[in-house]
Amino acid sequence: MKTNRKRVVITGMGILSSLADNIDDFKQALLDKKCGVTDSVRFSKWFENARAAEVLHEIDCSDIPQDILESQDNAALWAYKVSKDALTQAGIVHDQVSLDNTGLIIGVSSAGTEAFLPLFEQRIQDFSLKKAIYSGGFSSCCSSVSTLLGLKGGTELVATACTASPNAIGIAYDFIQNGKNKMMLAVGTEPIYLPTFAGFYALNVMHEESCTPFSGQSGMSIGEGAGAIVLEEYEHAVARGATIYGEILSYATSCDAYHETGPDPRASGAVQVMNKALQNAGLLPEQIDYVNVHGTGTEANDRIETTAMKKVFPNAENLPMSSTKSFYGHNIGAAGIVELISCLVTLPQKHLLPTLNFTVPRPNCDLDYVPNEFREKEVNIFMKNNYAFGGNNCCIIVSTQPGTIPVSTYQAKRVAITGLGAVSTIGHTINEILDHIWNNKKIPELGTVQFYEDTLAEAEELLDILHTTGQFEDLLGQKSACKISILPEHESNFKTFQIQNLEPRKHLRRYDARKATRGGTFALIALSETLNHAQRKIKRDGHELGLVMGMSRGPQETTYKYLQSLKPDPRKVRTSEFPGSLMNSIATFCGISEGIKGYTTTLATGQNAALGALAYGYEIVRQQLQPQVLVGGADEYFPSMSLYMDAVTQKIQMSSEASEYQIYGHDAKGFIPGEGACMLLLEDLEAAQKRNVEVQAEIVGYGKSNNNSYFSAGQIQEKAKAMALAIQRALSDADISAKDIDLVCGTTSGDDESVQVEIGAIHQVFQQDHPQVPVVNYNAYFGFIESCAALMNLTVIVDCIKKQAVPAIPYTENFCDDRINFVRSPLTTVINNVLLVGANEGGNYYAFVIKG
Repeated sequence: MKTNRKRVVITGMGILSSLADNIDDFKQALLDKKCGVTDSVRFSKWFENARAAEVLHEIDCSDIPQDILESQDNAALWAYKVSKDALTQAGIVHDQVSLDNTGLIIGVSSAGTEAFLPLFEQRIQDFSLKKAIYSGGFSSCCSSVSTLLGLKGGTELVATACTASPNAIGIAYDFIQNGKNKMMLAVGTEPIYLPTFAGFYALNVMHEESCTPFSGQSGMSIGEGAGAIVLEEYEHAVARGATIYGEILSYATSCDAYHETGPDPRASGAVQVMNKALQNAGLLPEQIDYVNVHGTGTEANDRIETTAMKKVFPNAENLPMSSTKSFYGHNIGAAGIVELISCLVTLPQKHLLPTLNFTVPRPNCDLDYVPNEFREKEVNIFMKNNYAFGGNNCCIIVSTQPGTIPVSTYQAKRVAITGLGAVSTIGHTINEILDHIWNNKKIPELGTVQFYEDTLAEAEELLDILHTTGQFEDLLGQKSACKISILPEHESNFKTFQIQNLEPRKHLRRYDARKATRGGTFALIALSETLNHAQRKIKRDGHELGLVMGMSRGPQETTYKYLQSLKPDPRKVRTSEFPGSLMNSIATFCGISEGIKGYTTTLATGQNAALGALAYGYEIVRQQLQPQVLVGGADEYFPSMSLYMDAVTQKIQMSSEASEYQIYGHDAKGFIPGEGACMLLLEDLEAAQKRNVEVQAEIVGYGKSNNNSYFSAGQIQEKAKAMALAIQRALSDADISAKDIDLVCGTTSGDDESVQVEIGAIHQVFQQDHPQVPVVNYNAYFGFIESCAALMNLTVIVDCIKKQAVPAIPYTENFCDDRINFVRSPLTTVINNVLLVGANEGGNYYAFVIKG
């Protein structure tokens, strides 16, 4: 049965750019053709002729308590500012009922950077432990913004570099389509920090003055800023009398699968993403009135983007298009949303945005780029395109006249898991892993942690500063701070789960060791096994297969090498590591290696980020946007400063034996880190049956939520209540009740607070109707593989459904809560429905119902 897509409209906007810090002034600056690119005071101390479009406005943060304000970086503060403005314009900033059901998706490229700038800018004395704790995680801005604004509809962090914010809009759009939320807040935020500026500067792609897209001298102008829009279901917006600023008709993503930085010269990915967005909206190319192009000003981008436009639009020579980066530079992760807002504040008044600084067109750039002057033209439907390193492409189609275009339809699909693959300490394939678990194989030996000398020297200096300034005592309390007296490298019992004796070429047909990182290798091996398991061979149909990665710490070794190369002279930074340090680099590596060209994105929401990938992959297949999607996560062991700080602050457990990792045990001591990867293939159930492939399990519902306690210690009951809400939403989505669940699989890392929250949520949901539901958690087998811990557990419970049997929780002898029916010994039982729950470190919660 065909389902009409919901109309999704924009009811609020917020902006921060080099031009202005509010919508009215931003609109006027555009109409006045102001250019925000100027000489940069901040970066001129390192680079000659440093030019940038910087945010120099004073941001009013008077409504944020001083102690919280001190813990925040600009990525979070800017996101908060534009989000609050958008919610205010939408009329819901004080409507707690609406906020309770509003989700948040943030797109950003270089999150979690500011807290650590003192380390690689060689001013270690300025390091703030408070800022590192609350703003040092890649997704911490999500937790900060949702807490400060009171949003409880779940959060995600999109990390696809220059397509991050339009991709965030697309994911928000999908959650409304599935009925998960009536309202969503989509945000892009991007302060420019030294690593980003240095990388582009060293690539020699910066314009000496201000970028001149499609004409004159090639080169980009880097910019910074933030934007936010409130997305809302049309009927909901009309019912509450909201002002509507536009309608999102469709969006799509794709992957070039061509090169880490350079676009495909045939423009295949760009063509594909535009055609897919048109298809999703049920539109013809001739119906597009205007295109706001990516238009960076670099020779390769402008030439290839022009080629793509000619291939998609039969009337390309008569179709007006322009690049608004000529106004405020390339805002990287925030680029798409800032450019979209530019269109929304000008196009309804028939003002067609020009490409500023336009002079003599470059070779092969021969289309209508609306040079220099505003043009009067009525625009109903326009297209917004953005492209990114790694070949990530994104296209959004918008109407300035909501309700004038018929809604498109789709046939809702049931979503099956047809392939699984994993790499871990206890096995390099799914079969090896399951054999170890079911047959009680020998406990794996942990690998010794060995920090680099420069890391140790830096850490020792940093610890001395933190003790001298009293930062440890302030944040951890006198008693806990006193325990931080030894350096981890002097602790013989500090070990982690590390993968040994892996031979990639035994698992892979194609493998380029020169371009492979440790985490990328794990991901590719797991991905290859998943495709083989699902009997899926990629020939010339890579565009039919999507890839969604969930990341936690990302490509740590490459990032370390890149950041270290900033010292002592950032002008000599190693550009070879620049693209590889991005969060989406592992998805890029996998996409290029296997030729995956469909919907592609990277979520970097921290621990259990792969559950966000699972939710998004589910949406893509369910809404008939893509027949198959790979979802997964990967983590690599690396002796980083973050690992060091986790050790000295006792977030992780110092152990010599794997068996000491006792989840749900009394006196929890934190987690033991693990490394590895896990991937699943999601597929339209009917299509899987037609191609006669074995269905491993079916996803029949999921739920998300988040708490507003990011800055508050404790509050276990509130956090457990928030996780219970995610579970209840999942049960409702699956149209079942608690008594229909045969097994619950938790994924807590094992630290005391996360255990209490998970157990408290399970107890709240099941205490009345099913108090003896069996509960398991298998993280102790693998170590805590942060990004994909839940998917590792999912591979085990899929096998439990097949065998109608459940392995015991490993190693734990004395369990912490008698109210919960922990599986203490192997169990044989009927298993039809399994509940999988998970959380990240910022208070974001997931629950999935898996059916055999």
